[in-house]
Amino acid sequence: MTLVAPLARVPDDLRRDDVRRRIRGEYLEMPGLTLTLCQAQRLWNLCHDDCERLLADLVCDGFLACTPLGTFVRADTGRASA
Repeated sequence: MTLVAPLARVPDDLRRDDVRRRIRGEYLEMPGLTLTLCQAQRLWNLCHDDCERLLADLVCDGFLACTPLGTFVRADTGRASA
């Protein structure tokens, strides 16, 4: 009988990096993408806290901006004040 080792759990920081790359990729592919926190949660299948943290990190990095209406847009599109 051959025993199969259980799959190793992917460390949270590696998963977070993958999701972060995916978010950046989506915004790069669609420069006009404008999402609320709830829409981003659904799009990337994330819990509220994880999504909020990832978007906040991307805002701190200067990649995203949060508009006064609470939507997240690419910082370099000039739509951050809308």
